[in-house]
Amino acid sequence: MIFANKWFFAFLPVVLFLYFALKSRAHKYNVLLVASWAFYAWLSPWYLWVILLCTIIDYCAAIRVEDSDGDRARKRWLVVSIAANLGLLIAFKYTPFVYDNAVTLGRWCGLEVRDRYWNILLPLGISFHTFQGISYTVDVYRKQIRAVRSFRDYALFVAFFPQLAAGPIVRAVEFLPQMETPPTPTADQIADGLRLFLVGLFKKLVIADQLDVLFVSPVFGNPSAFDPAAHRWAAVAWAAQIYCDFSGYSDMAIGIAKWFGFELPRNFDVPYLATNITDFWRRWHMSLSSWLRDYLYFPLGGSRRGPVRTYFNLMLLFVLCGLWHGATWAWLAYGVYNGLLICLHRAFDRAATGVRWLDAVRATRLWAVLAWGLTLSQLVAMLILVRMESWADGWLMLKSFAASDVWGAWSPRVPVWVPLLVVAVAVGHLFGKLKSRWGYVVPSPVRAAACVAALFAVVTLTPGVTKTFIYIQF
Repeated sequence: MIFANKWFFAFLPVVLFLYFALKSRAHKYNVLLVASWAFYAWLSPWYLWVILLCTIIDYCAAIRVEDSDGDRARKRWLVVSIAANLGLLIAFKYTPFVYDNAVTLGRWCGLEVRDRYWNILLPLGISFHTFQGISYTVDVYRKQIRAVRSFRDYALFVAFFPQLAAGPIVRAVEFLPQMETPPTPTADQIADGLRLFLVGLFKKLVIADQLDVLFVSPVFGNPSAFDPAAHRWAAVAWAAQIYCDFSGYSDMAIGIAKWFGFELPRNFDVPYLATNITDFWRRWHMSLSSWLRDYLYFPLGGSRRGPVRTYFNLMLLFVLCGLWHGATWAWLAYGVYNGLLICLHRAFDRAATGVRWLDAVRATRLWAVLAWGLTLSQLVAMLILVRMESWADGWLMLKSFAASDVWGAWSPRVPVWVPLLVVAVAVGHLFGKLKSRWGYVVPSPVRAAACVAALFAVVTLTPGVTKTFIYIQF
């Protein structure tokens, strides 16, 4: 049962009805917690114990952190929470990767080692709810929030079903204060929730899934059967697909939460309009970027311990970011690639700032356009790394993407729908830019018409839900 699945459309109205039919705070939150656990169990029935165990450990550890007198005891309980969350995450997500590479290393050393005949299914949302648990106990340790004394309240914060499977990563300081009194959704929240849900549904079913079926999977599955122009379009289409798939989920999660009266943090801010790699990571998966900054980069010293330590911290941050996404060498390369670009951009920015003629050049529109084009090219190239079927296929795709054959910009193997869907993503970015820059508000009749059009498109142009959301796999 995922968003936009027919069972979800039956599940959500029942939960909403029961939630608002009940009057007391305890009954409302009991219903919402049971519904969240049922949502989890539907998608990951054998691993319900994982989220329950993490919840119990973090709930108890935070109380002990707050109640302990000595700093040593407080740190000890904080370590218990962090170790439990990271231990489960590492065990489920990285054990196969470590075993496979140990087998390869052993064979290089002349040892007889058997291939892995077993596999480990990843529990639903483990990369997200473990980070939420860590941030909670760290915030209690830092005395930024009080430990929750109600197990039900804390369990609901961890398992709240709209964002459980793929974020955004919600912090206790953002969510728990909203739970003091069950919030009543306003008319604007209901309308915005409807808009976000329909926009997210449109992104997922009309753009992301269609790009994947029509073009992305066939080309990346067998790039040697396509020409370089098709490779370039497939790379661009893949960038559009992963953005619409992930931001579509985030939009739907935020929209559903609004119907219960809760506000979740924004997760995307037109990321493909970024003019440098640092700007991109301020716009893409914003809840993860800010989490890594506040709970890893700053505790490591940030930029306060000199340039060498700063660059080391940045590289470590993005290597871990890559591995958080997936336990493969491709995702590790993705992390290293981003870390190097971030360090290079920081070094350039520090050297160029204050140089009068460079400041003047960097303030021009031409520079902004060139910087945007270079940044977007870097982003598409890095996404090829995590979509390729093999390193040989990836190298072939990268060579085609980097080629300067302007006359080969089009290929008869590219379905006409592909550029149209890519353009739709570009238009959505430009509209988001205009809205954020000038505070543009769409009139209610136009919003209503857009929602109806999106719903009509989803119903008539798509075969329904056939593919799960990409980030649920993380």
